[in-house]
Amino acid sequence: MKEFVYRAREKRTGRWRDGVISAEDENTVLRRLQEQELIVISLKEKKRYFDINTTLINLQRVSLRDLVVFTRQFATMIRAGVALVRALSILSQETRNPRLKLAIEDIRREVESGTALSQALAKHKSIFPRLYISLVRVGETGGILDIIFDRLATYYEKNEEITRKIKSAAAYPIAIIVLAVVMVIFLLTYVLPTFLNLLMSFETPIPLPTRIVMGASNTIRNYWYVILSVILVLYLLFRLITSRPKGRELWDKLKLRIPIIGRIQKLTIISRLCHTLSILISGGVPIITALDVVRDTLDSVPYVNAIEDARRRISEGEQLSVTFIRSSLFPPMLGYMTAVGEESGLVDEMLSRVGTYYDSELDALITTLTSLLEPILIVFVGGLVGFIVISMYMPIFQIIQTLSR
Repeated sequence: MKEFVYRAREKRTGRWRDGVISAEDENTVLRRLQEQELIVISLKEKKRYFDINTTLINLQRVSLRDLVVFTRQFATMIRAGVALVRALSILSQETRNPRLKLAIEDIRREVESGTALSQALAKHKSIFPRLYISLVRVGETGGILDIIFDRLATYYEKNEEITRKIKSAAAYPIAIIVLAVVMVIFLLTYVLPTFLNLLMSFETPIPLPTRIVMGASNTIRNYWYVILSVILVLYLLFRLITSRPKGRELWDKLKLRIPIIGRIQKLTIISRLCHTLSILISGGVPIITALDVVRDTLDSVPYVNAIEDARRRISEGEQLSVTFIRSSLFPPMLGYMTAVGEESGLVDEMLSRVGTYYDSELDALITTLTSLLEPILIVFVGGLVGFIVISMYMPIFQIIQTLSR
């Protein structure tokens, strides 16, 4: 896609118009400008120069929170009757994320030059997911952009809430484990060697726990580079294996089988699937297209394959509920509730209810897991540090007993 700078006059008012438009070639630009009743005076391709600032901005990440705020504000403005170009202009000024700001400014220019909003959004697929673009296209066709953006904002707010809860639940144990590792390494590499030098001056037998701690201390101090090399090699090997389709599928299957973690992942996937299908079907998207979009939102290979299989079976005439019931990856309730929705013509509403149910189940599981992890980790860290301290004091007790005799 190339960018062209144009200068034109409006046929009716005679006012001058200057702007930038993206298209494949000059003929496409001319046709689009003429459709807007503009007399093109000059048209030339915009030269692109390497801009380090733009490059650095494009490397920045647009978070889910940024997307939620943009969508909610956009929905509010459209519902209030603000024109698209005006709304995009305001949002480009209000947005704090530099990368999203550049994208909004580019979308505004595209819409101002006559491009459909969905097509302008499609130029920034790294920021706006396929689900987003598909529903905006539906909203444009049906004249319900305000409703679509409101649904999108609600959908991404739910996604953000689930993501935030999972991250919050994982932050505490990760912090405790990292702190425990740092503490143990400090004790084994700095505190224990000084104590051992004193201990070796006495000719007393060393207890087994002390010998274990001494061996760990000597290994870390003398072979730390080997340990780091092994960890690095294992990490790179893991990344290499999971980058292959078969390896990624095997790893995703393994994650689903891990107790608690697998349950959390299943609930997250099912919840997202239900809400995504619900919002697509309620927007009038055909079920085959909706399943294509859902497949792109999932990051678990077994579920991607299951959705692909469901898509194939539905295209052959099978019902959606039957495909859910047939697969062991989907809970029975999802299939039966979908069947009720198919009979009553309220599939989108039933899917939304199922998604809400699994949201609450996921929330309860995360809350329970967080409350259980805290005492378990405290006992683990305390036991580990206590073992090291006791192993250091045991020889001292033996020395005192020897001297007392």
